[in-house]
Amino acid sequence: MLILEDDERFAETLATEYRDRGYRVDCANGLASLRALPEFPYDYAIVDLRLRSDSGLNAIPIIKEFSPKARILILTGYGSIATAVRATKLGAFNYLTKPVDVDDIERAFSSDGHRPSDARDTEDETGLSLARHEREYIEYVLAECDGNISRAARRLGLHRQSLQRKLRKYTPR
Repeated sequence: MLILEDDERFAETLATEYRDRGYRVDCANGLASLRALPEFPYDYAIVDLRLRSDSGLNAIPIIKEFSPKARILILTGYGSIATAVRATKLGAFNYLTKPVDVDDIERAFSSDGHRPSDARDTEDETGLSLARHEREYIEYVLAECDGNISRAARRLGLHRQSLQRKLRKYTPR
């Protein structure tokens, strides 16, 4: 699986989750780092539409070049019909508007009945713990608050120190 996302926390959260589910995961944060990855035929790609100075739409032909069968999912916080149509025409399989979680992405990848690769077959269906879900949500809120711990803590209804303890306790592997 390839994750092309400029939000490093979100990318690491996704990568950790998919590695736990048995996927081989590579991450890139822009077109330059995507081109620097060793060629590897990816089955799945999660691509953020906005990558700092790049567009995730420009990544689609690059991914298709070395992984023609890759199922590419575009994620965006700024969804529009025009970009969804353009992404699909370029070869994206699906398009989701943030916020999303790993289960939303899994459902999108399997929305046509396609089962993710053999890694999925070994998944423990009960393997997602409450702690993992909590960590994902905290990461999401933290990203929405531009990494500001105090603002994220207020939004979550926690004391700042409680949020910091939770972040230290559930550090992604």
